Amino acid sequence: MKIGTGLFLLSLCGCGTVATQPPPDTTFVPVASYFPDTRTVVTGREVNLRQGPGTVYAIVGSVHAGDTLVVLGEAEDWYRIYFPERSLFAWIFAGLTTGAELP
Repeated sequence: MKIGTGLFLLSLCGCGTVATQPPPDTTFVPVASYFPDTRTVVTGREVNLRQGPGTVYAIVGSVHAGDTLVVLGEAEDWYRIYFPERSLFAWIFAGLTTGAELP
């Protein structure tokens, strides 16, 4: 098999990986390594969780008032969170939460 044919076959089977990058103006600041138990509580009645830090990203789930989330980092007004009850990593708007005190 020629190299070109192998690359063509790999592209057909979807074996390659596609990396998605956040918008260039988004700066992610991890906090978990400094504050391993940083938590926040949802204050909004029903709040969407998103793939990225902004409303342009797809909704991957939702949480309700009183749910506790582990904060892994932040970008502008958004927190990168882990929701243990669902084993879900996502982003939430920080204004709809309380309790997280990040540096």
